[in-house]
Amino acid sequence: MTGEARRPRLGADFLKLWFGQGVSHFGSEISLLAIPTLAILVYHATPFQASVIGALEVAPFTLFSLPAGPLADRLPRRVILIVCDVGRAAAVGLLVVTYFAGLHHMWLIYCVSFLVGTFTVFFDITFMSFVPLVVTPDRLLGANSTLSATKSTMGTAGPSAAGLLIQAFGPVRTLLIDAVSYLVSAVAILLVRVRHERRTTTRLRLGVLLREIREGLAYVWQSKVLARVALVNALCDFGQSIIQAVYLVFLYNSLHLSPGVVGFVLAVSGVASVVGAMLLPRVVRLLGFGRTLAVSILVGMGVELLTPVALLGLAVGVLMAINAVGGLTNAWYDVNQLTYRQRITPDHLQGRVHATMRMTFSGPRPFGYLLGGVLGTAVGVATTIFIGALVATLGALVLFTGSVLRLRSIDDVEPDSAGTPAETTTPETTTTPKTTTTPKSTTTQTS
Repeated sequence: MTGEARRPRLGADFLKLWFGQGVSHFGSEISLLAIPTLAILVYHATPFQASVIGALEVAPFTLFSLPAGPLADRLPRRVILIVCDVGRAAAVGLLVVTYFAGLHHMWLIYCVSFLVGTFTVFFDITFMSFVPLVVTPDRLLGANSTLSATKSTMGTAGPSAAGLLIQAFGPVRTLLIDAVSYLVSAVAILLVRVRHERRTTTRLRLGVLLREIREGLAYVWQSKVLARVALVNALCDFGQSIIQAVYLVFLYNSLHLSPGVVGFVLAVSGVASVVGAMLLPRVVRLLGFGRTLAVSILVGMGVELLTPVALLGLAVGVLMAINAVGGLTNAWYDVNQLTYRQRITPDHLQGRVHATMRMTFSGPRPFGYLLGGVLGTAVGVATTIFIGALVATLGALVLFTGSVLRLRSIDDVEPDSAGTPAETTTPETTTTPKTTTTPKSTTTQTS
């Protein structure tokens, strides 16, 4: 199989990719606040209606993640990214146009949320498969850390700017910034000089598509680490979706915060994530790669249990402290688990493995959002947030079992060119941190 040419080093092409994604993330952060704010404050959405918006944003990950993987492995990845960026810009622009045309309906917000989510599925899975083609394997952790830090920086500036812009110009006009940001991202990706060769693969029929989906599922299932991470992500994201379904309702209606203050509170996570990305190498050296994964996800989920305490007073301070801890630890977890996945997976399976992982932990999210909306109506938003945090925390505990904790360093993880996970962990019977390689047997599904 021939593939896209790899760039020999992290250089100008990565900088173009980095710039485009930075601008795009800034715009996306604005939409994440502007769209639900439009629904809650302008259209007076109920907790359940607000949860439907979140559910429709993530439902495409349940529906389209698995087929997106084979497409990312077959089609020119840069082309997919550009099409998705232009599609998202058009969808957000559609919401702005229809609003000014006098069509003020919740179903339009639902449709746009679903469209943006659909394009995001194909973009995210393809992008994760695209980065290893722009930088060499030895620069992958650094590249992911840079992208994560930039995303976190935009997560700081985006919500703060969004809150101020919404107060000044309203949520609809603010959405125009997001539409423009997607177009900037598309242009930046267009300028990345990655050669796309014609792939000599079989014709993509339904039977072939299903077989390739099974290959991605089998690869993840056979890896002790990837399978464990997928399960933890599924449980944690389900709990987080319950929280997110009513979180802005909690901030606006229960705590009576203004959009500007809400944006400021949300921005704390971005600041903490930048710091987390900078501290990541030191933390890994101190705790080890596997322990960093386990500890960071547990602390990041557990701190959410304190969110209802904001009702007792000093709400802004309490929320800022929670978001600071969550942002710090989430950066450690996200960068590590993504880098591990990219390092261990052969190029011809990159799209399918990322798609499988995305499906396993995003698949339950629409149900989490809907459950959060139902619980928010039945037992109140504060109790709903606590229930979601409890689910996520219990899910994080799963990572403290199995071989994950014995992974010492990402440099010990060897890429698997044959198509089966080649993980480096200590043997089951060894209690010292000695590292050995234990490759798994090859099956016809992952060849």
